[in-house]
Amino acid sequence: MAIATLNPWQVLDQLNNDNRRRYGQRRWQPVVDIAESGSGYEIHLELPGIKPEQVQVELDDNVLKISGEKVRTEAEGTDYRYRERAVGEFSRSFTIPEDADRNGINARFEHGLLVVAIAKKEQAQPRKIEIQTN
Repeated sequence: MAIATLNPWQVLDQLNNDNRRRYGQRRWQPVVDIAESGSGYEIHLELPGIKPEQVQVELDDNVLKISGEKVRTEAEGTDYRYRERAVGEFSRSFTIPEDADRNGINARFEHGLLVVAIAKKEQAQPRKIEIQTN
């Protein structure tokens, strides 16, 4: 009996080719890292080739939505033999944690990296309650 080996790279390549046929172009979403510190959270999205005005950051209830569009500039008279870079609309959504401060959200763009900083709410500190006497 022969044992067949599976090449995972070949499978991924086949899935990408199937998606290209199905959608007419390669679909994409920006990759993301999420970090937590004592004071808050940071979401990092890689958005190479995208200008800040092409990105929207919205908060609806407890869902942070980041969306936009990456467009390709076409050189007139150029015929492409092969295209691998993905373009088109993208959208990522994140449910913010309960300890996040909804009013403490800031976004900045640095060299193709969108950084969304979310501050944590100040924790209620225990306090001593004085007992009143008459």
